[in-house]
Amino acid sequence: MDHQWLQSQFKINPDKTKADLARALKLDAPAISKILAGTRQIKAAEYVAMRRFFGLPTDGAGFSAQGNDKSRYVIGALDGAMSETAQNETDQDAWIMPARLFENRTAATAENIKIFTAQEDAMQPDIMAGEHIVVDLSVTKPSPAGIFLLSDGVGQIIRQCEFVAHSDPPQIKVSARLDKYDSYIIEYQRVEMIGRVIAKLQWL
Repeated sequence: MDHQWLQSQFKINPDKTKADLARALKLDAPAISKILAGTRQIKAAEYVAMRRFFGLPTDGAGFSAQGNDKSRYVIGALDGAMSETAQNETDQDAWIMPARLFENRTAATAENIKIFTAQEDAMQPDIMAGEHIVVDLSVTKPSPAGIFLLSDGVGQIIRQCEFVAHSDPPQIKVSARLDKYDSYIIEYQRVEMIGRVIAKLQWL
């Protein structure tokens, strides 16, 4: 979700005011001004309420039950426990991103794109502990090789994964960037591959 969408809605609906929207969302008026200026992001639940405020559909064609329209992805969090809360696409911690950002990056639907917070430093400097990454759950085969989120039987870890050439049955090499984490080779069928890491949020 970007501020330009909200700006366009006010232009299309001149009878609607920032004060009215603030009351509908139970926000202070300055919060709406920040959203319009692009200095505050719109939360998933707020987006649904905004669509309702402007008389736009919040279900049916063009808007899914998860709060996505055709031009936007509502991306929920994927926590270590994979709880129902983490899977809830309307959770207020979800990210709303323009669908065009995913063009030529993935063919996955929004339901297969999740946010995960790195818990360890195994992949630094590529991925630092505490950084937020975007995981494509629709890709669980390391072909081509890349960085994946997988389960080690205890929790979720982020590792470089690649197939071992000519292995039969197929095996993959699982490795970290830091030497203090062991690399190992394991049969592909024995690994719980959660998804490919396709992006991360990096603060400047």
